[in-house]
Amino acid sequence: MARLEKLTTRLEGSIVTLEPLRVEHAEELWEAAQAPETWAWLANLNERERFDQWLALSFEAEEEGHEGTFVTRLNADGKVAGSSRFLNVRPADRVVEIGWTWLNPRAWRSGANLEAKLLMMRHAFETLGCVRVEFKTDARNERSRAALAALPARFEGILRNHKIVPDVGQRDSAFYSVIDSEWPAVRANLERRLGRADGASTSLAGGAPRPDLTLRRGSDPAELDQLMPLWDALQSHHVEVTPELAPQAPARTHAEAARIRRGKYERWLSDPDAFFIVAALGGAPAGYAFVSVGMPYASWDVGSRLATLETLSILPEHRGTGLGAALLDAVWERLAELGIADMQIVTTSTNTGAKRFYERQGFSLRMDVYYGKSPLAGDAR
Repeated sequence: MARLEKLTTRLEGSIVTLEPLRVEHAEELWEAAQAPETWAWLANLNERERFDQWLALSFEAEEEGHEGTFVTRLNADGKVAGSSRFLNVRPADRVVEIGWTWLNPRAWRSGANLEAKLLMMRHAFETLGCVRVEFKTDARNERSRAALAALPARFEGILRNHKIVPDVGQRDSAFYSVIDSEWPAVRANLERRLGRADGASTSLAGGAPRPDLTLRRGSDPAELDQLMPLWDALQSHHVEVTPELAPQAPARTHAEAARIRRGKYERWLSDPDAFFIVAALGGAPAGYAFVSVGMPYASWDVGSRLATLETLSILPEHRGTGLGAALLDAVWERLAELGIADMQIVTTSTNTGAKRFYERQGFSLRMDVYYGKSPLAGDAR
């Protein structure tokens, strides 16, 4: 059969380097394959016999021109973290599939998978001359499907009872694709998302460039100190817009309230999917968003996990500039990577400015929240 020349070659990014699979990679890959959570939707490779068989079949498929396997190496520490490949190669049709992608959990939420997709699609479209790149995943794998939709790749349907995956069982497969005419927009989106995650410049309201604006994501409780001055601004704003709540609120000092809020942040960050995004202008923090993730408690049609925007705080001098919208865009991008499509927000009933903002961003009122105080509580606060 005809072959695609240079199907695999060294592809370098800022987060990962993709190296064509070689025999000398075997032990590094075996070490990366040990985490059991890697294999929720794939045949388990942390058994040595099966791993060696996978390796041999990978070399065989590459020799026949059907596939081209990459090793994913993290640039930060130089360690191998997983693998991805071109498969179902159809040179006559100028089509490849990107799949058999797996990463050790230490590389999750690092941008490694996103950049690997960018590097491989760029190679496929711009070097190999492909007109179509395909993807497929288990139809039940909400995280993978949301990540593909966020590329964005077009959903093309589900093949029912498509295959039986060892350790997983019978699966339906959801198919996605990107074609050559769509590639420039997809590439721009991926580069924008990777740039934003790395703290690159972006823009504010109306698309006006702001070279001094950076958005950086974090999840380390040790970094919470930078959020608290910004939270202070939100607390002061709440006092201004909801003075009627003061008689009902516990008699706490501002410092006590900040300590309680920080404790909540620390508890939420014990979930690996929780995160915050800090917006800085000229290097100085100007606002932040904090998002927790949990199970939905309401009965409307949402996925198996629901995000909550716990805090969105902008310093007073930067309100109305589009900074909140930029933070919200970054939040949605991260949730897409996590496979989460739904988010809820709670704001005080008298904060009309916040309510108008969220409605402009596409949110709608789903339920009212009522608070009450026990008649048996006395004056205890």
